[in-house]
Amino acid sequence: MEMQRTSQTTSPDNLLAGGGHITETVTILSGEGAVSRGQLLGKVCRQAGSAVAGANTGNGTVSGVSLGGKAKLGTYTLKCVATAGNGGTFAVIDPDGYALQAQATVGAAFTSGHLNFTINDGATDFALNDTFTIAVGSGSGKFRKYNSANADGSQYPSAILATDVDATAADKPADAYLAGAFRAESVTGYSNSLKDGLRSVGVVVKTNG
Repeated sequence: MEMQRTSQTTSPDNLLAGGGHITETVTILSGEGAVSRGQLLGKVCRQAGSAVAGANTGNGTVSGVSLGGKAKLGTYTLKCVATAGNGGTFAVIDPDGYALQAQATVGAAFTSGHLNFTINDGATDFALNDTFTIAVGSGSGKFRKYNSANADGSQYPSAILATDVDATAADKPADAYLAGAFRAESVTGYSNSLKDGLRSVGVVVKTNG
């Protein structure tokens, strides 16, 4: 979709605080439901791929892969560092080559600020240095409602919806403000803890007084 930037200088409601707002046509992610003007948005910029097994002795699998809020772009490596009958322990190495403090135990859910997954035992036990890789790539670039609990990049707000949109059943285009000044009482999802982060991307939220 071709993105368009325009300068907005008027407001029919109490959302805008002053003129010179910059808008862009963005895509609201399917499943977000009915989203109203003034909603704080975050961009989906992280996406986890499926685990890929190396030339392993063990034939177990990895399931339930999801991202944590600290996930880095690049490839994570799961490496068997201790063996056991119907089990084993794997180091989790981030894309920069650093092993996470926590290790993954075969058969138990692994959770961290980076990745979440479960290594499943197979008919043949894992051997030392068996590996899996999990690639974390750039996300879709679509927008969704800001939520600090998200882990796909949209936990960092970066825009404000300019027009009502219903993305219940499909991705939908909508205008969003990427910069400008806004009144806090009209920005859905805003709290003062977000003020500095929003200001760093050109979104200034003003509170009364």
